[in-house]
Amino acid sequence: MKKLPITPMLSIAAALIAPAVAQAQASTSSAPSTASTPSTVSTPSTPSGSTLPGAWEGPTTYPGMPSIPTTTAAPAAADIFQIRAGAGVEHDDNVLRVPNGASDTILFGSVGLRADRRYGLQRIRADIEATYYNYKDFSELDYHSINYNLAWDWSFTPKVHGVVSADRKEYRETFLDTTTGLNRTGLRTERIELAERVYELGAAWRLLAGVSQTRSHSSQPGSWDGSPEVQSFHIGAGYELGSGTSLTGRLRRGDGKYTDTTVFVASGDFHETETDVLLKWPATAKTAVEARLGYLDREHDGAPQRDFSGPVGSATVSWDITGKTRLLGGLSHYLSSTGNATGGSIQSDQFWVGPVWKPSIQTAVKLRYEHTSRDWHDVPAATLDAGRNETTQNLMVGFDWEPRPSIAVSTSLRREKLKSNVYAGYTANVFGVAARVFF
Repeated sequence: MKKLPITPMLSIAAALIAPAVAQAQASTSSAPSTASTPSTVSTPSTPSGSTLPGAWEGPTTYPGMPSIPTTTAAPAAADIFQIRAGAGVEHDDNVLRVPNGASDTILFGSVGLRADRRYGLQRIRADIEATYYNYKDFSELDYHSINYNLAWDWSFTPKVHGVVSADRKEYRETFLDTTTGLNRTGLRTERIELAERVYELGAAWRLLAGVSQTRSHSSQPGSWDGSPEVQSFHIGAGYELGSGTSLTGRLRRGDGKYTDTTVFVASGDFHETETDVLLKWPATAKTAVEARLGYLDREHDGAPQRDFSGPVGSATVSWDITGKTRLLGGLSHYLSSTGNATGGSIQSDQFWVGPVWKPSIQTAVKLRYEHTSRDWHDVPAATLDAGRNETTQNLMVGFDWEPRPSIAVSTSLRREKLKSNVYAGYTANVFGVAARVFF
């Protein structure tokens, strides 16, 4: 099967959103229900989040790139246009993520923009942040990151609507180099572009179709997943009850390649098929559950030893225990390539829980624990990754204070620990203080 060229994909996207282009010139008060307007879920690193900037804003170990963007209802539109600036300092006792590593002090600064506006039936959302990190002793680790969540929730009529979105997330990552057995640090960039159209058949049923592109790239050669890039199209149907519970089934077909040519010099193309079911369930007035269960099958051109397949999925729970206490939690299971020409796959399982307590309107205490496990499967016995297993544990406690509505101060203490049955692990402790001003 030939690879999907990007030009036809863009043509399909244009056809999906073309009706909205003309409608965008008109203004009308009969806006569709926001509950029926899909939008991309915020990435794990939300630029406007009040957590301390730094490595914690992205997962320390990435559990595997979701093969298909997940869509959900957008919150009610608000007239927001906000500029923010921030600065802070971190002390990291193991900046290289190696056994008995050296410590360093990191200064960082950020500037961001958040906007949410509705124009007739159209809605524009944007959250952009640029951050620069400066290391006192290890200047070679200096880097800057740009994170954004952009979306156009378009609508031709209340029954024909959709979304065009683009998400980008950058964060510092650490992975074990199989050629040297040493930890390496680099910058991981993840991008998702999506165009989707929804047609409301009635009060409960809806059809959807869309195209997407996902990219996961490491600045370090020899990355553990081969830095995949996938172009896909998908179709689906959903049903929503009056209570707000919805169930959606989707079928996706994608073609991709590994952009890390240090390993995949030739025959790096692959094709994949994925089916999944998404559940959105407001269990009670204080509890909400979102879950996804699917099956992924990836086949590689001329390299059957790299093929893999199996179940994938994720689930998140939000529980407002009291007016001052909230509990968030989730789990996920993903499959990815080993990044090695010898083949095999990586099964990644992640569990996290994050309670939040607000003793007052101006203060919040946050705790988060994250456990990620990676297992290498179907790897040839003669290779270093045969039987490889790694676990990463992250524990963070933070305190946020807003002395004024336009000023936010946060402190956090984070501990990271990696264990491997093949290579050396590491532990790292990071303490940071940051402040942000909103205009």
